[in-house]
Amino acid sequence: MAQPNSKFNLTGRKVTAPIAAFTMAILLFVYARTSIQAAKRNAQRHREADGGQINWHNESLRRHGKLEPPESQGTVGQIVGLAKENMNKKDGPEGGETEAERRVREARVGKRS
Repeated sequence: MAQPNSKFNLTGRKVTAPIAAFTMAILLFVYARTSIQAAKRNAQRHREADGGQINWHNESLRRHGKLEPPESQGTVGQIVGLAKENMNKKDGPEGGETEAERRVREARVGKRS
């Protein structure tokens, strides 16, 4: 079979390896950056919990479950956790339904009957 007369004979096999390498490099870079940022935030939280400087004794107690870990502040996880807690709280038998919502629901049910 004859080869076409082209300077750039690109095939899927010739392009796949560089694309995969580039993708892996980008993922490694993003992972490294986010890991470093998370470690810095974690260290800052521990410093603040110990009064401005890391107390290695307290750190050891935290790691072995003898001391409460410092509270994370301003993270998305904390916000989501608060939202879940508020959703799970039940104020009444209807599961947190307000008085206005109950009246609207009863009015709708009354119209259907």
